Amino acid sequence: MATVRHNNNGLRKLCDCGRRAWAKCSHPWHFNFKPRGGTAYRFSLDAEVGHQVKGKTEAEKIAGDFRTAINNGTFVRAADRRRLAAVTPQPDAGAVTLDSYAKTYMDRHAKVSGKKTWSNDEYMLARLREFVLPDGSRLGLKALAAITEDDLEAFHTHLRAIGRAASTRNQYVQLLKASFRWAAKKGYIGRSPISEDSSLKRTKIAQRARRLVPDVLDKDGKVKTPGEERRLLDKAHPRLQRLIVAALETGCRRGELLKLQWADVNLERREIHIRGRHAKDGEDRVLPISERLAGVLEMAKTDPAGKEYGPTAHPFGELGEVVASTKRAWLTACRKAGVVDLHFHDLRHEAGSRLLESGWQLHQVREMLGHANIGQTSTYLNAGRMGLQDAMRRLDSVRCNPVANEAETDLPNIRNEADAETPKHLVN
Repeated sequence: MATVRHNNNGLRKLCDCGRRAWAKCSHPWHFNFKPRGGTAYRFSLDAEVGHQVKGKTEAEKIAGDFRTAINNGTFVRAADRRRLAAVTPQPDAGAVTLDSYAKTYMDRHAKVSGKKTWSNDEYMLARLREFVLPDGSRLGLKALAAITEDDLEAFHTHLRAIGRAASTRNQYVQLLKASFRWAAKKGYIGRSPISEDSSLKRTKIAQRARRLVPDVLDKDGKVKTPGEERRLLDKAHPRLQRLIVAALETGCRRGELLKLQWADVNLERREIHIRGRHAKDGEDRVLPISERLAGVLEMAKTDPAGKEYGPTAHPFGELGEVVASTKRAWLTACRKAGVVDLHFHDLRHEAGSRLLESGWQLHQVREMLGHANIGQTSTYLNAGRMGLQDAMRRLDSVRCNPVANEAETDLPNIRNEADAETPKHLVN
């Protein structure tokens, strides 16, 4: 019989007690974690936190915090923290450190500004404060007025080194500039340490324009080569199938759909309500339900026993329960379907593009996608390029039939024959 191995989520006890008895025995918990491509961390939780960790729940929380810090590149062992504290110059009494200023900035500016994503700023400031400078000192302990442009540029370089995406680095740049401008405005420092020619600049991100490859039809209108949507739906789990259809029919973000509840769905009025607390911009949206999506939701509204789900159940969940992530299921479906370099978020682009191509006005697409302004939608979907393509098709139709305003019965078969010879494509 094969031996069953337990990783215990990186927690274990080095004692003779059975694994089932660890939650109750008094022996210390030990932490074991190795990030991908990194060095393994193995130590006693008691020694690291400076007190006895008794319960399993407490041990799991501490271990989870440690894993997050290790993955973020901000974890510092207790012995190293003590060494850093000994060598770090202490700021003058009454001096405002980055640690204390970060809390002031969050309480007096970020949280009260009306910004919906202030919690992101809080997280990023925490990463900045934990950054260890080349001299071994922690940036959060440094007096705010003593922080230099070199310090901040070193942190920015660190973000690139640990693999943070350009979009994430851009958010950090924006926060650094805004927080130090506010510090200068309120008199915490004389001026911002970030100069005009600093390397702390936003990175221009190449706009992604990935579209789904459509079905190819033969001359009789039958599918000759299945497109990417058809192949994905064929290989996806039923729960993921529903999510894919909903994304293509509404243009909603994955998180908005996963958090949707049946109370937010009105099949009689053909509407779904995206709650502001689940939306990126914090605004509510009421969106129409297409016939295709209505059919999917009708099939999903009952459990395996045939009983309708309650108002708090999730249409795109697992048996009504919310699903935290579909990343693995998505990657598996793409691999099985032979679809390469397709992100789930690309379905949002695809949905908006299809709406524009079917004749929707740009402001209507903006409402569906939940963008703040039409300019954002236009850039997001390359709407200008689509408009040029439409204009060229109209021009081609005029040039192909220069006597279109006269009796078109004189040339009825020319266009039909040309159409018959042209391969047809179906946009799924």
